[in-house]
Amino acid sequence: MLNQARIIGRYTLTGSIKLISPLLIRAGVYNNMSNDTIDDVVVTYHDGTPFIPGTSLAGILRAILRNSDKFTGLESILFGDIKEKDSNQSSLQIHDIPLQNTQVTVRDGIFIDQDLGITKKGAKYDFEIIEAGATGIIRIECIIREYQKSKQADILDALQYMANVIKCGVRLGAKTTNGLGEVISDDLALQYYDFHNICDVKSWLLKHDGQCISIPQESVVQKNDLIINMECYFEDTLLIKSIFEQAWETNGALCIPGSSLKGVLRHHVRYILKKLHIDNYLERDLFGFSDDNGESQKGACVVSEVYLDRASIDSKQVQQTRIRTDRFTGGVINGALFQEHPLRNFQNHHTLFPLQIIVKDCSKEAAGLFLLLVKDLMTGQITVGANRNIGSGRIRGKNVKIQYLNEHYDIDCNGKVIHGNKANLEALLQSFLLLSKEAVNE
Repeated sequence: MLNQARIIGRYTLTGSIKLISPLLIRAGVYNNMSNDTIDDVVVTYHDGTPFIPGTSLAGILRAILRNSDKFTGLESILFGDIKEKDSNQSSLQIHDIPLQNTQVTVRDGIFIDQDLGITKKGAKYDFEIIEAGATGIIRIECIIREYQKSKQADILDALQYMANVIKCGVRLGAKTTNGLGEVISDDLALQYYDFHNICDVKSWLLKHDGQCISIPQESVVQKNDLIINMECYFEDTLLIKSIFEQAWETNGALCIPGSSLKGVLRHHVRYILKKLHIDNYLERDLFGFSDDNGESQKGACVVSEVYLDRASIDSKQVQQTRIRTDRFTGGVINGALFQEHPLRNFQNHHTLFPLQIIVKDCSKEAAGLFLLLVKDLMTGQITVGANRNIGSGRIRGKNVKIQYLNEHYDIDCNGKVIHGNKANLEALLQSFLLLSKEAVNE
Protein backbone atom coordinates (compact mmCIF):
# COMPACT_ATOMS: atom_id res chain seq x y z
CA MET A 1 0.00 0.00 0.00
CA LEU A 2 1.35 3.40 -1.02
CA ASN A 3 2.11 6.01 1.60
CA GLN A 4 -0.32 8.77 0.61
CA ALA A 5 1.80 11.41 2.37
CA ARG A 6 5.06 10.64 0.57
CA ILE A 7 6.57 13.46 -1.50
CA ILE A 8 6.54 12.77 -5.24
CA GLY A 9 7.65 16.18 -6.51
CA ARG A 10 8.46 19.76 -5.67
CA TYR A 11 7.96 23.10 -7.45
CA THR A 12 10.22 26.08 -6.74
CA LEU A 13 9.53 29.70 -7.57
CA THR A 14 12.59 31.92 -7.24
CA GLY A 15 13.71 35.32 -8.45
CA SER A 16 14.73 38.83 -7.42
CA ILE A 17 12.23 41.45 -6.30
CA LYS A 18 12.38 45.23 -6.13
CA LEU A 19 10.36 47.78 -4.19
CA ILE A 20 8.65 50.18 -6.60
CA SER A 21 7.12 52.21 -3.78
CA PRO A 22 8.01 52.51 -0.07
CA LEU A 23 7.21 49.54 2.14
CA LEU A 24 5.71 49.50 5.64
CA ILE A 25 5.57 46.17 7.47
CA ARG A 26 5.09 46.88 11.14
CA ALA A 27 7.18 45.18 13.78
CA GLY A 28 4.22 45.13 16.17
CA VAL A 29 6.07 47.09 18.87
CA TYR A 30 6.05 50.76 19.70
CA ASN A 31 8.81 52.94 21.13
CA ASN A 32 11.26 50.05 21.24
CA MET A 33 14.61 50.21 22.98
CA SER A 34 16.58 50.94 19.81
CA ASN A 35 14.41 53.90 18.85
CA ASP A 36 12.17 55.49 21.47
CA THR A 37 11.11 58.43 19.30
CA ILE A 38 9.14 56.60 16.57
CA ASP A 39 5.61 55.34 17.14
CA ASP A 40 5.70 52.58 14.53
CA VAL A 41 8.87 50.82 13.32
CA VAL A 42 9.50 48.42 10.43
CA VAL A 43 10.21 44.75 11.10
CA THR A 44 13.90 43.78 11.15
CA TYR A 45 16.12 40.86 12.09
CA HIS A 46 18.17 40.99 15.30
CA ASP A 47 21.04 42.63 13.37
CA GLY A 48 18.79 45.41 12.09
CA THR A 49 18.30 44.08 8.53
CA PRO A 50 14.78 44.84 7.27
CA PHE A 51 12.90 41.93 5.71
CA ILE A 52 9.55 40.91 4.28
CA PRO A 53 8.11 38.10 6.43
CA GLY A 54 6.92 35.02 4.60
CA THR A 55 3.57 35.45 6.36
CA SER A 56 3.03 38.81 4.64
CA LEU A 57 3.60 37.32 1.20
CA ALA A 58 1.53 34.23 2.04
CA GLY A 59 -1.39 36.39 3.18
CA ILE A 60 -1.59 38.42 -0.02
CA LEU A 61 -1.14 35.36 -2.27
CA ARG A 62 -3.88 33.52 -0.39
CA ALA A 63 -6.22 36.50 -0.84
CA ILE A 64 -5.40 36.64 -4.56
CA LEU A 65 -6.21 32.95 -4.97
CA ARG A 66 -9.39 33.26 -2.92
CA ASN A 67 -10.65 36.13 -5.09
CA SER A 68 -10.19 34.13 -8.29
CA ASP A 69 -13.17 31.99 -9.32
CA LYS A 70 -10.86 29.83 -11.41
CA PHE A 71 -9.17 28.16 -8.43
CA THR A 72 -12.07 27.26 -6.16
CA GLY A 73 -11.00 24.65 -3.58
CA LEU A 74 -7.25 25.05 -4.13
CA GLU A 75 -6.81 27.58 -1.32
CA SER A 76 -7.00 24.93 1.40
CA ILE A 77 -4.72 22.58 -0.56
CA LEU A 78 -1.96 25.14 -1.06
CA PHE A 79 -2.23 27.17 2.13
CA GLY A 80 -3.82 24.62 4.48
CA ASP A 81 -6.74 25.03 6.84
CA ILE A 82 -7.80 24.05 10.34
CA LYS A 83 -11.12 22.27 10.78
CA GLU A 84 -12.63 20.03 13.41
CA LYS A 85 -12.20 17.18 10.95
CA ASP A 86 -10.00 16.68 7.88
CA SER A 87 -7.58 19.59 8.40
CA ASN A 88 -5.04 20.16 5.63
CA GLN A 89 -1.33 20.84 5.92
CA SER A 90 -0.03 23.69 3.76
CA SER A 91 1.75 22.59 0.58
CA LEU A 92 3.61 25.89 0.28
CA GLN A 93 6.81 26.94 2.01
CA ILE A 94 7.20 30.71 1.64
CA HIS A 95 10.53 32.04 2.87
CA ASP A 96 11.29 35.42 4.41
CA ILE A 97 12.82 37.98 2.04
CA PRO A 98 15.83 39.83 3.55
CA LEU A 99 16.15 43.22 1.87
CA GLN A 100 19.32 44.85 0.56
CA ASN A 101 20.09 48.42 -0.52
CA THR A 102 17.61 49.63 2.08
CA GLN A 103 17.05 53.16 3.26
CA VAL A 104 14.75 53.50 6.26
CA THR A 105 13.18 56.93 6.73
CA VAL A 106 10.49 58.36 8.97
CA ARG A 107 7.18 59.88 7.95
CA ASP A 108 4.64 61.60 10.10
CA GLY A 109 0.89 61.20 9.77
CA ILE A 110 -2.27 62.72 11.14
CA PHE A 111 -5.94 61.84 11.48
CA ILE A 112 -8.37 64.31 9.94
CA ASP A 113 -11.79 65.05 11.39
CA GLN A 114 -14.01 64.34 8.38
CA ASP A 115 -16.66 66.81 9.50
CA LEU A 116 -14.44 69.74 10.49
CA GLY A 117 -11.61 69.11 8.03
CA ILE A 118 -8.93 69.69 10.70
CA THR A 119 -6.50 67.46 12.56
CA LYS A 120 -7.97 65.52 15.47
CA LYS A 121 -6.45 66.44 18.82
CA GLY A 122 -3.66 64.07 19.84
CA ALA A 123 -3.86 62.24 16.51
CA LYS A 124 -0.28 62.88 15.39
CA TYR A 125 1.87 59.77 14.82
CA ASP A 126 5.18 58.78 13.22
CA PHE A 127 6.15 55.65 11.32
CA GLU A 128 9.16 54.18 9.55
CA ILE A 129 9.17 53.09 5.92
CA ILE A 130 11.66 51.30 3.68
CA GLU A 131 12.20 53.54 0.67
CA ALA A 132 11.68 52.35 -2.89
CA GLY A 133 14.65 50.71 -4.59
CA ALA A 134 15.37 48.00 -2.01
CA THR A 135 15.91 44.52 -3.45
CA GLY A 136 15.67 40.93 -2.24
CA ILE A 137 15.33 37.29 -3.29
CA ILE A 138 11.95 35.58 -3.24
CA ARG A 139 11.72 31.81 -2.76
CA ILE A 140 8.53 29.77 -2.67
CA GLU A 141 8.42 25.96 -2.64
CA CYS A 142 5.39 23.74 -3.25
CA ILE A 143 5.52 20.12 -2.10
CA ILE A 144 3.44 17.59 -4.06
CA ARG A 145 2.40 14.48 -2.14
CA GLU A 146 0.96 11.20 -3.38
CA TYR A 147 -2.63 12.04 -2.43
CA GLN A 148 -2.41 15.31 -4.42
CA LYS A 149 -1.42 13.62 -7.66
CA SER A 150 -4.86 14.04 -9.22
CA LYS A 151 -4.78 17.76 -8.42
CA GLN A 152 -1.24 18.39 -9.65
CA ALA A 153 -2.31 20.04 -12.91
CA ASP A 154 -4.60 22.44 -11.04
CA ILE A 155 -1.84 23.22 -8.51
CA LEU A 156 0.53 24.06 -11.37
CA ASP A 157 -2.06 26.40 -12.90
CA ALA A 158 -2.42 28.16 -9.55
CA LEU A 159 1.36 28.51 -9.17
CA GLN A 160 1.67 29.97 -12.67
CA TYR A 161 -1.16 32.38 -11.89
CA MET A 162 0.46 33.58 -8.67
CA ALA A 163 3.85 33.88 -10.39
CA ASN A 164 2.33 36.07 -13.09
CA VAL A 165 0.72 38.29 -10.43
CA ILE A 166 4.08 38.76 -8.69
CA LYS A 167 5.77 39.61 -11.98
CA CYS A 168 3.10 42.22 -12.72
CA GLY A 169 3.33 43.65 -9.20
CA VAL A 170 1.73 43.02 -5.81
CA ARG A 171 1.30 45.29 -2.79
CA LEU A 172 2.52 44.10 0.59
CA GLY A 173 2.38 45.42 4.13
CA ALA A 174 0.35 48.30 5.52
CA LYS A 175 -1.15 51.36 3.79
CA THR A 176 -1.24 49.65 0.40
CA THR A 177 -4.28 51.68 -0.68
CA ASN A 178 -2.17 54.80 -0.03
CA GLY A 179 0.37 53.74 -2.63
CA LEU A 180 2.83 51.87 -0.41
CA GLY A 181 4.24 48.35 -0.71
CA GLU A 182 4.37 47.75 -4.48
CA VAL A 183 6.78 44.91 -5.29
CA ILE A 184 7.64 43.47 -8.72
CA SER A 185 9.92 40.79 -10.11
CA ASP A 186 11.35 40.64 -13.62
CA ASP A 187 13.17 37.30 -13.47
CA LEU A 188 10.91 34.85 -11.66
CA ALA A 189 11.66 31.24 -12.57
CA LEU A 190 9.30 28.31 -11.98
CA GLN A 191 10.94 24.88 -11.85
CA TYR A 192 9.81 21.34 -11.10
CA TYR A 193 11.66 18.37 -9.59
CA ASP A 194 10.08 14.98 -10.27
CA PHE A 195 11.16 12.68 -7.45
CA HIS A 196 10.37 9.63 -9.59
CA ASN A 197 13.34 10.72 -11.72
CA ILE A 198 16.76 10.06 -10.16
CA CYS A 199 18.32 12.94 -12.11
CA ASP A 200 15.78 15.38 -10.65
CA VAL A 201 16.45 14.01 -7.16
CA LYS A 202 20.19 14.63 -7.60
CA SER A 203 19.50 18.13 -8.96
CA TRP A 204 17.38 18.93 -5.93
CA LEU A 205 19.96 17.64 -3.45
CA LEU A 206 22.81 19.47 -5.21
CA LYS A 207 20.72 22.66 -5.58
CA HIS A 208 20.88 22.57 -9.37
CA ASP A 209 18.16 23.78 -11.71
CA GLY A 210 15.13 21.61 -12.27
CA GLN A 211 12.73 21.35 -15.19
CA CYS A 212 11.89 24.92 -16.28
CA ILE A 213 8.19 25.73 -16.61
CA SER A 214 6.99 28.80 -18.47
CA ILE A 215 5.01 31.52 -16.71
CA PRO A 216 2.22 32.79 -18.98
CA GLN A 217 2.07 36.58 -19.15
CA GLU A 218 -1.50 37.71 -18.65
CA SER A 219 -3.10 40.97 -17.57
CA VAL A 220 -4.03 41.02 -13.90
CA VAL A 221 -6.57 43.78 -14.46
CA GLN A 222 -10.10 42.49 -13.91
CA LYS A 223 -13.01 43.54 -16.10
CA ASN A 224 -14.69 45.50 -13.29
CA ASP A 225 -11.53 47.33 -12.23
CA LEU A 226 -11.59 51.08 -12.89
CA ILE A 227 -8.17 52.48 -13.84
CA ILE A 228 -7.65 56.23 -14.12
CA ASN A 229 -4.32 57.65 -15.35
CA MET A 230 -4.11 61.43 -15.37
CA GLU A 231 -1.36 63.81 -16.39
CA CYS A 232 -1.63 66.72 -13.97
CA TYR A 233 0.13 69.90 -12.93
CA PHE A 234 -0.18 72.28 -10.00
CA GLU A 235 -1.08 75.87 -10.81
CA ASP A 236 1.27 77.77 -8.51
CA THR A 237 2.79 76.33 -5.34
CA LEU A 238 2.75 72.99 -3.55
CA LEU A 239 3.81 72.16 0.00
CA ILE A 240 3.75 68.83 1.82
CA LYS A 241 4.69 69.50 5.44
CA SER A 242 6.76 67.24 7.66
CA ILE A 243 8.49 67.78 10.99
CA PHE A 244 11.33 65.54 9.82
CA GLU A 245 14.16 67.06 7.87
CA GLN A 246 14.26 65.83 4.24
CA ALA A 247 10.99 63.90 4.65
CA TRP A 248 9.56 66.09 1.86
CA GLU A 249 12.41 64.71 -0.27
CA THR A 250 13.14 61.02 -0.84
CA ASN A 251 15.86 59.50 -3.06
CA GLY A 252 16.53 62.86 -4.70
CA ALA A 253 12.86 63.42 -5.59
CA LEU A 254 10.09 65.41 -3.97
CA CYS A 255 7.29 63.12 -2.80
CA ILE A 256 3.55 63.67 -2.75
CA PRO A 257 2.38 60.84 -0.46
CA GLY A 258 -0.52 58.70 -1.55
CA SER A 259 -2.13 59.41 1.83
CA SER A 260 -2.23 63.15 1.03
CA LEU A 261 -3.78 62.55 -2.37
CA LYS A 262 -6.24 59.93 -1.15
CA GLY A 263 -7.29 62.11 1.78
CA VAL A 264 -8.35 65.04 -0.38
CA LEU A 265 -10.07 62.71 -2.87
CA ARG A 266 -12.05 61.12 -0.05
CA HIS A 267 -13.02 64.53 1.31
CA HIS A 268 -14.23 65.62 -2.14
CA VAL A 269 -16.19 62.40 -2.62
CA ARG A 270 -17.93 63.06 0.69
CA TYR A 271 -18.68 66.61 -0.50
CA ILE A 272 -20.26 65.32 -3.74
CA LEU A 273 -22.37 62.71 -1.94
CA LYS A 274 -23.56 65.25 0.61
CA LYS A 275 -24.55 67.80 -2.04
CA LEU A 276 -26.53 65.18 -3.96
CA HIS A 277 -28.15 63.80 -0.76
CA ILE A 278 -26.70 60.31 -1.31
CA ASP A 279 -25.91 57.99 1.57
CA ASN A 280 -22.16 57.74 2.28
CA TYR A 281 -22.01 53.95 1.91
CA LEU A 282 -20.13 54.51 -1.36
CA GLU A 283 -17.44 56.46 0.48
CA ARG A 284 -17.06 53.68 3.07
CA ASP A 285 -16.81 50.99 0.38
CA LEU A 286 -14.37 52.95 -1.75
CA PHE A 287 -12.05 54.31 0.95
CA GLY A 288 -12.60 51.89 3.85
CA PHE A 289 -13.45 52.61 7.46
CA SER A 290 -12.68 51.74 11.05
CA ASP A 291 -15.27 52.62 13.69
CA ASP A 292 -15.44 52.68 17.49
CA ASN A 293 -17.23 49.32 17.54
CA GLY A 294 -14.17 47.51 16.25
CA GLU A 295 -15.57 47.04 12.75
CA SER A 296 -13.30 47.85 9.84
CA GLN A 297 -13.07 47.37 6.09
CA LYS A 298 -10.29 47.95 3.61
CA GLY A 299 -11.15 50.35 0.82
CA ALA A 300 -11.26 49.44 -2.86
CA CYS A 301 -9.56 52.65 -4.02
CA VAL A 302 -5.76 52.67 -4.46
CA VAL A 303 -3.94 55.97 -5.04
CA SER A 304 -0.28 55.80 -6.06
CA GLU A 305 2.39 58.10 -4.69
CA VAL A 306 3.88 60.81 -6.90
CA TYR A 307 7.60 61.55 -7.18
CA LEU A 308 8.92 64.77 -8.73
CA ASP A 309 12.53 64.46 -9.85
CA ARG A 310 14.41 67.68 -9.06
CA ALA A 311 16.59 67.31 -12.16
CA SER A 312 13.67 67.12 -14.59
CA ILE A 313 11.01 69.43 -13.14
CA ASP A 314 10.35 72.98 -14.35
CA SER A 315 9.75 74.18 -10.80
CA LYS A 316 11.86 75.43 -7.96
CA GLN A 317 11.75 74.78 -4.24
CA VAL A 318 12.07 78.17 -2.56
CA GLN A 319 12.30 79.41 1.01
CA GLN A 320 9.32 81.49 1.99
CA THR A 321 9.34 83.45 5.25
CA ARG A 322 6.02 83.89 7.00
CA ILE A 323 4.68 85.37 10.23
CA ARG A 324 1.75 84.83 12.56
CA THR A 325 -0.41 87.85 13.31
CA ASP A 326 -2.26 88.62 16.53
CA ARG A 327 -5.91 88.77 15.51
CA PHE A 328 -6.74 91.33 18.18
CA THR A 329 -3.85 93.80 17.89
CA GLY A 330 -3.01 93.23 14.24
CA GLY A 331 0.69 92.96 15.14
CA VAL A 332 3.16 90.14 14.71
CA ILE A 333 3.13 87.54 17.49
CA ASN A 334 6.44 87.47 19.35
CA GLY A 335 8.68 84.62 18.13
CA ALA A 336 6.21 83.66 15.39
CA LEU A 337 8.58 84.02 12.45
CA PHE A 338 8.95 80.79 10.47
CA GLN A 339 10.08 79.47 7.09
CA GLU A 340 8.51 77.08 4.61
CA HIS A 341 9.94 75.44 1.50
CA PRO A 342 7.14 75.11 -1.08
CA LEU A 343 7.63 73.99 -4.67
CA ARG A 344 6.85 76.90 -6.99
CA ASN A 345 6.40 77.10 -10.74
CA PHE A 346 9.35 78.73 -12.45
CA GLN A 347 9.08 81.09 -15.44
CA ASN A 348 5.43 80.10 -16.01
CA HIS A 349 6.39 76.49 -16.72
CA HIS A 350 4.13 73.82 -15.23
CA THR A 351 5.63 70.61 -13.89
CA LEU A 352 3.62 67.63 -15.10
CA PHE A 353 3.20 64.56 -12.91
CA PRO A 354 1.23 61.30 -13.26
CA LEU A 355 -1.71 60.56 -10.98
CA GLN A 356 -3.02 57.00 -10.94
CA ILE A 357 -6.24 55.88 -9.26
CA ILE A 358 -7.37 52.25 -9.27
CA VAL A 359 -10.74 51.08 -7.95
CA LYS A 360 -10.96 47.31 -7.57
CA ASP A 361 -14.25 45.63 -8.53
CA CYS A 362 -15.86 49.00 -9.20
CA SER A 363 -19.64 49.24 -9.59
CA LYS A 364 -21.18 51.39 -12.33
CA GLU A 365 -22.48 53.84 -9.69
CA ALA A 366 -18.99 54.20 -8.20
CA ALA A 367 -17.50 54.64 -11.69
CA GLY A 368 -19.97 57.49 -12.31
CA LEU A 369 -18.92 59.10 -9.03
CA PHE A 370 -15.26 58.95 -10.04
CA LEU A 371 -16.09 60.57 -13.37
CA LEU A 372 -17.32 63.58 -11.41
CA LEU A 373 -14.15 63.43 -9.32
CA VAL A 374 -12.02 63.41 -12.48
CA LYS A 375 -13.96 66.38 -13.85
CA ASP A 376 -13.25 68.39 -10.70
CA LEU A 377 -9.58 67.42 -10.81
CA MET A 378 -9.30 68.50 -14.45
CA THR A 379 -10.93 71.88 -13.77
CA GLY A 380 -8.90 72.79 -10.68
CA GLN A 381 -11.57 72.23 -8.04
CA ILE A 382 -9.35 70.10 -5.79
CA THR A 383 -6.30 71.17 -3.77
CA VAL A 384 -3.70 69.07 -1.99
CA GLY A 385 -1.08 69.64 0.69
CA ALA A 386 -0.69 72.51 3.14
CA ASN A 387 -1.82 76.15 2.85
CA ARG A 388 -4.74 75.24 0.61
CA ASN A 389 -6.82 78.09 2.04
CA ILE A 390 -4.27 80.62 0.76
CA GLY A 391 -4.00 79.33 -2.79
CA SER A 392 -1.46 76.49 -2.63
CA GLY A 393 -1.80 72.97 -3.97
CA ARG A 394 -4.39 73.52 -6.71
CA ILE A 395 -4.25 70.65 -9.21
CA ARG A 396 -5.32 70.76 -12.84
CA GLY A 397 -5.39 67.93 -15.36
CA LYS A 398 -3.89 68.02 -18.84
CA ASN A 399 -5.39 64.76 -20.04
CA VAL A 400 -6.85 61.56 -18.62
CA LYS A 401 -7.04 57.92 -19.73
CA ILE A 402 -9.77 55.69 -18.30
CA GLN A 403 -10.14 51.92 -18.51
CA TYR A 404 -13.33 50.18 -17.39
CA LEU A 405 -15.35 47.13 -18.50
CA ASN A 406 -12.79 46.35 -21.25
CA GLU A 407 -13.29 49.83 -22.76
CA HIS A 408 -10.68 52.60 -23.05
CA TYR A 409 -11.32 56.34 -23.08
CA ASP A 410 -9.07 59.36 -23.68
CA ILE A 411 -10.23 62.80 -22.51
CA ASP A 412 -8.39 66.07 -23.15
CA CYS A 413 -8.06 69.11 -20.89
CA ASN A 414 -11.29 70.59 -22.26
CA GLY A 415 -13.34 67.55 -21.28
CA LYS A 416 -13.66 66.30 -24.86
CA VAL A 417 -13.67 62.53 -25.36
CA ILE A 418 -11.11 62.00 -28.12
CA HIS A 419 -11.16 58.20 -27.92
CA GLY A 420 -13.90 55.85 -26.76
CA ASN A 421 -17.67 55.86 -26.75
CA LYS A 422 -18.91 59.00 -24.99
CA ALA A 423 -22.35 57.45 -24.52
CA ASN A 424 -20.87 54.77 -22.24
CA LEU A 425 -19.42 57.43 -19.94
CA GLU A 426 -22.76 59.25 -19.90
CA ALA A 427 -24.48 56.00 -18.93
CA LEU A 428 -22.08 55.52 -16.00
CA LEU A 429 -22.72 59.06 -14.82
CA GLN A 430 -26.48 58.56 -15.04
CA SER A 431 -26.17 55.36 -12.99
CA PHE A 432 -24.64 57.41 -10.19
CA LEU A 433 -27.05 60.34 -10.51
CA LEU A 434 -29.95 57.89 -10.30
CA LEU A 435 -28.93 57.31 -6.69
CA SER A 436 -29.60 60.98 -6.05
CA LYS A 437 -33.05 60.80 -7.64
CA GLU A 438 -33.88 57.75 -5.57
CA ALA A 439 -32.71 59.55 -2.44
CA VAL A 440 -34.97 62.54 -3.25
CA ASN A 441 -37.97 60.30 -3.91
CA GLU A 442 -37.48 58.58 -0.57
